[in-house]
Amino acid sequence: MGMKRPIAVFDSGEGGLTVLKQARELYPGEDFLYVCDSLHFPYGHRSLAEVRGFFLAILGFLLEREPKAVVIACNTATAAALEEAQRQSPVPVIGVIEPGVQAALKATRNHKVGVLATEATSRAGIYSRALKARDPEMTVIERPCPLLVVMAESGLIDGDACRHTVGSCLAGVLAQGVDTVVLGCTHFPHMQMVFEEMVRGRAKLIDPGLETAKIMSGILPQLSRTRGGGLQFYTTGDPLEVARVARQLWPQQELEALPLHWRGMTVIDPSRLHT
Repeated sequence: MGMKRPIAVFDSGEGGLTVLKQARELYPGEDFLYVCDSLHFPYGHRSLAEVRGFFLAILGFLLEREPKAVVIACNTATAAALEEAQRQSPVPVIGVIEPGVQAALKATRNHKVGVLATEATSRAGIYSRALKARDPEMTVIERPCPLLVVMAESGLIDGDACRHTVGSCLAGVLAQGVDTVVLGCTHFPHMQMVFEEMVRGRAKLIDPGLETAKIMSGILPQLSRTRGGGLQFYTTGDPLEVARVARQLWPQQELEALPLHWRGMTVIDPSRLHT
């Protein structure tokens, strides 16, 4: 296989590519392993217990690869499973929520923060709790934007429909006077340009995935910034379809997806069954 100990990155779908892209730009000499649970996408309408089960099963597969760390590049799965995963894992497990919270605390001047997320992340109220725990003066408005998640997963990241949907998601929090908006789903930074256009400087935009990539160097020693790192991409969904959308979302990167199969609540790499 020839991979050094990789950094494993997980998402329900293609949202985590925004985190992977940032991490590869910062640490291009590292090997990365990306796994998306496209079969069960989207996670937003599921219970946190169900999402926790899916992620912990995939964590088993990731840990077999002896990664340096596991990044949960999915806000819903971070809300559902971060603490349990940290208990089970011998290597650091890094979620996207805490880095996003820290960046929002630094950015806000009026103590009013909007959080756009999946239904499950909004229902869990995890951003509100974390922000208010650090700053009791804080007002947090969490808005679910499930349509945006599905649009990004289909590769629809610009155009009029995208602008309209982003605009209406933002309007719901900007109307409350927030000066900072957290893109609380890793799918949303695929639409960064549209968000910037629609927010028109009225609020700062926070990308927790970017913040997560930045803090990795503080958690993992000596991440390589030279060239030459590899990338392996797995999906529990249709590899051709997943790779097709991934290439639309990340045109600079040659992406091929390999299949993973669910057997009950375990994940199997079919290429390994023949060895």
